[in-house]
Amino acid sequence: MRLDRSLSLISASLIAGILLAGGLVTLAGQRALLRDAQTIQIEDASTVLSTVMEQAATLSATHSEAIGADADIAGLMTSGDRAALLAHAAPLLARLDAGGGINVLHFHTPDMTSFLRVWEPDNFGQDLSTFRPMVVAVNRDRRTRKGLELGLKGLSLRAVSAIETPRGLAGTVEIGVDLTALLHLAKAATGADYALFLDPAAAVRQDGTRLDGKAGLALEAATEAAFFGTLQQASAIELSRAPKFTTYKTEGRIFGVMGRPLLDYSGNLIGTIVIARDFTSLESHLSRAFVTLAVISICGFLIAFPLFMSAIRAFVIRPLGDLAASCAMDAGAVAPPPSSRLRDYLDLRAGIERLRAGQDAAAGDRGEAP
Repeated sequence: MRLDRSLSLISASLIAGILLAGGLVTLAGQRALLRDAQTIQIEDASTVLSTVMEQAATLSATHSEAIGADADIAGLMTSGDRAALLAHAAPLLARLDAGGGINVLHFHTPDMTSFLRVWEPDNFGQDLSTFRPMVVAVNRDRRTRKGLELGLKGLSLRAVSAIETPRGLAGTVEIGVDLTALLHLAKAATGADYALFLDPAAAVRQDGTRLDGKAGLALEAATEAAFFGTLQQASAIELSRAPKFTTYKTEGRIFGVMGRPLLDYSGNLIGTIVIARDFTSLESHLSRAFVTLAVISICGFLIAFPLFMSAIRAFVIRPLGDLAASCAMDAGAVAPPPSSRLRDYLDLRAGIERLRAGQDAAAGDRGEAP
């Protein structure tokens, strides 16, 4: 390979490499910023769900305390008139369900036995003292409890309050909120998808039944059940005591997925909350930035190569050729005009001319032909 082509190739490659290295450093910074932005968005979505659930728990507690303070209900519980209580409570549950997604209204006797499930009136009589700690706690100190708890209807956001009369405790009342409705409410506010997975080892129904999915986490509620089922099959969901962020790619789409501990009302770990958000558009911006970087590096090489080639030929190759021709000229021949005005070239050419002139004079003194 000729000298001009070799030097041009080396120089242009060096320029392209510098452009690429600088771009990669910038791209790495953008990647870190993108990951931080994704994490912040997922955490914000998690905060919205926590706020929605806390507000729903507070509202449920307000309703349960209001029902517990209802003298008519206290009287019906004291008399043990289940049919009359159902007739009184069924319209109330319908209104609560329509207005706040409350789908559980459950009355318990003072000995912690199920007295009336308003949504399922024929199912009663179970001893709740063995697997409903929230009911046990309210019976013990008459203080309202609220939070997540597992019951016969599954995991629910519940509030339990005492039904008291002047003669003492007439029983307890329980309000439960549909978690799927809460997840959809949070999704409407954030655009993220949510799912609740239960750990079968921690969330065993004490009536003798188990959750499905004994070999792994069981999906309890979700905004997109099929999507989270796919995530679970891809092993992207696991039980963790600390928040964990990952990315999941499927069908050309990129999702940010974060798992957070799912705790019951007493703080026990019973599963995981999974938040997923579509970050395809954000990731596509980074991909386009990488393509732009590659194009800039290639263009830098293509532009630098001919520029270096022209410069090397003008300032190195052509002057060297002139100097070589000048050295090979016959005595007395007229030298061509300088092909460069560079000082170093002119000094070197003048030195060659003086050397040739000295050689010609010495040859003349010896009587030799120059």
